[in-house]
Amino acid sequence: MKKLLFLLLPLFLLFILLPPATAGAAPSHTDYRTTVSNLESLLQLIDNLSEMISATQEVLQSPKGIGREQELRLRINDLTAKLREAEANFARLSANADLALLQEEEKQQVEWGRELSELLAPLVSAVKRVAARPRKIEELRSEIERYEVQQQIVKRANANLLALMAHVSNPRLMERLNAVIRAWQKRGDEIATHLAITNQQLEKALGQKKPLTQSLQELFEMFFKNRGKNLLLAFLAFGFVWITLHYLHKLIRKLSPFHRRDRTFLVRIFDLIYIIFTVIVSFLTLLGVLYSMGDWLLLSIAIIFLLGIGWASKQALPRFWNQVTLILNFGAVREGEVVIYEGIPYEVVSINIYSQLENRDLEDGFVRLHINDLLNLRSRPMFRNEPWFPSRRGDWVMLNDGTYGEVVAQTPQMVKVRLIGGAQKSYKTTEYLSQSPVNLSGGFRVPVTFGLDYGHQDIIISEIPGIIQDVVVQGLKEDGYGQSLERVTVEFKEAGPSSLDMAVFAEFNGSAASRYWKVERAVQRICVDACNRHGWVIPFQQVTVHMAGADDRAF
Repeated sequence: MKKLLFLLLPLFLLFILLPPATAGAAPSHTDYRTTVSNLESLLQLIDNLSEMISATQEVLQSPKGIGREQELRLRINDLTAKLREAEANFARLSANADLALLQEEEKQQVEWGRELSELLAPLVSAVKRVAARPRKIEELRSEIERYEVQQQIVKRANANLLALMAHVSNPRLMERLNAVIRAWQKRGDEIATHLAITNQQLEKALGQKKPLTQSLQELFEMFFKNRGKNLLLAFLAFGFVWITLHYLHKLIRKLSPFHRRDRTFLVRIFDLIYIIFTVIVSFLTLLGVLYSMGDWLLLSIAIIFLLGIGWASKQALPRFWNQVTLILNFGAVREGEVVIYEGIPYEVVSINIYSQLENRDLEDGFVRLHINDLLNLRSRPMFRNEPWFPSRRGDWVMLNDGTYGEVVAQTPQMVKVRLIGGAQKSYKTTEYLSQSPVNLSGGFRVPVTFGLDYGHQDIIISEIPGIIQDVVVQGLKEDGYGQSLERVTVEFKEAGPSSLDMAVFAEFNGSAASRYWKVERAVQRICVDACNRHGWVIPFQQVTVHMAGADDRAF
């Protein structure tokens, strides 16, 4: 073992000090002799290492290796590594080639800085090309300023040397100073030459300046000749794939037996996956077109744009999850339920990227909302005979502000009411609802109150109500309200300060809604006529004036 180590030591030193071979021009005769000598040394080193490995393995397998197994194995591993390195150097030196280029690259961690710089390289190159001329002009101006400063320094140096020469009498020193002067003059000539050339280049660059309109025209022509065409084709491909997949999805929903029924959870999962598939395939098509056209600049911009969307979506992940739960119909708003949107109740017809709400009592009562608009809404189960709106087109209504008329139009945005005489009054739908409209077309009751004199106190309860009821019913039928009249009720209301008040309630169906005020006046008229016919006195409001007497004046 020791002999082998002593034999290996000089060869190992030779291996360490051996310079690596480089690829270049064809070697000369002397180079060949040197290469052969080095190869012989490497070969001897390989033989010695092989012998050492064999000897160590024999010791490991013999009784001498008991208790030294770990040490011997470490030595074998070390010698094996050196042997492989020597063999690799022998192969590289003999072939005069870098064998590392033939080996597969090891997988390395992604260096984001380098990868990003490579990705942005086409974009930076394009920006440099656009700004090349202004940048060149600025560089030339900076060079001119630097040469002018250097020229001033040379002039001052020559002036100082000439001034110094007048005081020198030593010939050797004068000769040395003359050499220095010639050197400064030569430097000045070089600076003057560079300055003249730079000024000429600047004048040429400034002379090539084009009008702004011409520059913009050339820029647009260049863009639409190359980038514009590629961008247009990419967007056309993107739109074609998107529209095709969109209408294919509509066709599937129309023909699929699963979509014809109520949308189950699995159907909703399919629709969601299809939407994601449409987005991914459309963007991949756009990138594929740019890649096939070899437009690395637009491809880089598109990738950066997608990376930006991905980074932003990380912040919007909770919102995206809420949208997914809505589409899958287990969110806060669900299909088939009622949701209040802008103060108006709607049935949730469908939930998708664009959802549909419907109010069946409104004209054009469909509202299409983006799914983002549903995130802040809440729905509830729909009850039987759910009231969707207090009126319909053609109904007669009475509002809190005193408006009385016929509803001629009602949409999610506007309600129009036609007043008696033909004038129309418009309300925003929410304002219309705030007026608490009373719908008369479903039936209504006209209350009329009139008073009788206290002289009729003995018959005010026993006789008068029945008589008035019969008279009002007969009178309304004679006025043409027989088909509309439902019931008439007459009751004693109260004993007022100067009269005994009677309450008359005439109930009508919706066919008389357009004559509400006429009906009220007719009931009043019939009641007064009944009083005249039966000799009942209708009192007027009495005012009592108290005259002060003598006792009062005493105070």
